[in-house]
Amino acid sequence: MIKYLKANSEDIESIMRLLAANDLPNSDVKDNPIKFIVAKSEGDIVGCIGLEIYETDGLLRSFAVEPSSRNKGIGAELYKNLLSFALENKVKTLHLLTTTAKDYFLKKGFKVTDKNQAPIGIKKSSEFDGLCPVSCTYMVKNII
Repeated sequence: MIKYLKANSEDIESIMRLLAANDLPNSDVKDNPIKFIVAKSEGDIVGCIGLEIYETDGLLRSFAVEPSSRNKGIGAELYKNLLSFALENKVKTLHLLTTTAKDYFLKKGFKVTDKNQAPIGIKKSSEFDGLCPVSCTYMVKNII
């Protein structure tokens, strides 16, 4: 059975390993105000999704599921939990950068947007300001 929980400090190392295994940025995970939701199976993290909050804007990041746990609805449930968490924290707009998941997020209602249109808080995030390659696709979705 999969449990979906807000991550705690003891989960950070496992989250970093999962992100590294999925070729996602993780060098700033310990130092950034990223709020994670994790999927746990028998105590082990099999998926994660993160949110950085900048007033009413949220930067969705660090979305990964272990290869052996994919296609079981874990990603969809993580995303659903993230939306609820974002709304609880008065986030109105989600932003993300991706190199590989553009089609996935288009199906979730995100729209490709010019990076110059990003709010200043999002532009100053470490992911926007250097962690992700210049070739990343910037996407936005209003959730309120």
